[in-house]
Amino acid sequence: MENQSEPELSQKNLSLKEAFDKKTIILLGFAAFVLLLYFILEDISIFSMIDTFLGANVIILTIGAGFTFIAVLLDTFAWKILLGISRIYPSTKTTYRIQLSSFSYGLLIPSAGAVEAIMKVVMGTQEFFNEEERRNATSGEVLSSVVAHKLCGLLAFIPISTFIAVSMFEYLSAILVELGYPPLPNGFNLIFVLLISIITVLIVGLFILIALSPNKAKSILNTFLQGFSSLPLVSTRINSEKLSSDKLVDDFSIQFSYLAKNKLISSVALILAFFAQVAHWLSILLILHSVNIAISLDQVAAVNFLGGTVDLIPVGIPGMAGLKEISLSVFIEYGLSISTDMALSGAILVQLVKFYFLIVVGLLVYILGKTRVTSQDIEDSSTLI
Repeated sequence: MENQSEPELSQKNLSLKEAFDKKTIILLGFAAFVLLLYFILEDISIFSMIDTFLGANVIILTIGAGFTFIAVLLDTFAWKILLGISRIYPSTKTTYRIQLSSFSYGLLIPSAGAVEAIMKVVMGTQEFFNEEERRNATSGEVLSSVVAHKLCGLLAFIPISTFIAVSMFEYLSAILVELGYPPLPNGFNLIFVLLISIITVLIVGLFILIALSPNKAKSILNTFLQGFSSLPLVSTRINSEKLSSDKLVDDFSIQFSYLAKNKLISSVALILAFFAQVAHWLSILLILHSVNIAISLDQVAAVNFLGGTVDLIPVGIPGMAGLKEISLSVFIEYGLSISTDMALSGAILVQLVKFYFLIVVGLLVYILGKTRVTSQDIEDSSTLI
C-alpha cells in the first residue's frame, strides 16, 4: 500500500506547472505582447533603460528592497499577535516563512483563487500548535487569525485614506497640467477627502454592524448580492456567494468582537499593519530614488494607489505583469513630468524588486521549508475561504 500511495502524493504536490493553467499562460503571453507594443509605439530606447539600470545606486536600491521585506515582517508580527487569540504562539521564523511563501504564491497564481489565505491555513495547520490544549492548530483557528489580520489591514487604512485623498488630488492635478488641461479646482480637494471619508464611515459602520448584529449584516450583504443577480454570468454564482458571505460575516463577527474587547492586542496589530503600508511606500520611494527619479512620499502614495487599481482588474494575469509596468510608467511619467524611458525604467525596477524578486524569494523559502501544500489541500481549504 505504501508504494501505491507515494505516486498519488507526488501527483498532488502543488507544482507551478499544475498551478499555471493554460488560461494563465495565454494571459501572460498577451501581457508580454502589450508591453512590447508599448515599447514600439512609445519609441522607447532599451539601451537607454539599460544605462538607467546600470547607473542605479546599489546601496539605495538594496535599502529599498529591504523595506519590502520589513513590510512583510511587520505583517508577520501582526499575524503572530492575532494567532495568540487561539493560544497559538509560533516562532517568528516559522510565521515569517509561511507569510513569505503564501504571499509569493498569492502573487504568482491569482487564477487559483485566494491562494495566499489558503496557503496560510494549510501550512499553519501543519506547523502551528495550540499551547493551551496541547494539540495541532485547526484550520478554523488559523483561518480566524487570517480574517482578523485582514480586518486590521482594512481598519489601518482609515487614517491612511485621508492622506491618500489629498495626495491623489494634487497628483491628478499635476497629470492634467502635463496633458495640457487646467488643474482641478481647489474645491475638488474637499470632494476627494469627503468621498474617502464617506467610504471609510460606511466600512466602519459595516464592521460595527457585523460585531453587534451579524444576522442583520448578512441580510444587507445578501440583498446587495441579489442586486447583481440579473447581470450576465453572475446569477449562477449568487447562491454560493451568499454562503461565502455568511461564513465571512461569522468569522469577522468573532474576530471583531474579540479585538474590540482586547484593546491592547488590537492597537498593536493596527499599528503594525499601518507601518507595514508605510514601509511599502518607503520601499517604492527608495527604489525610484536609486535611479534618480525624485518623488515624495505623498506622490508615492498616489502612484501606489493608482497602480493598485490596476491589480483589481479580474483578468487572472499574475501581478498584472506587463500591464502593471505600463500603468505605473504612465502615472510616473505624467505625474512627475519625466521622460517615458526614465518612467518605464523606474516602473520596471519597482516591479522587479516588489513582485518578481519577492516571488523568487518566497518560492525559495517554501522549497527550503519542510511543509508542503498539495492540490488536495488547496481544494479542501478553498471551501473555508
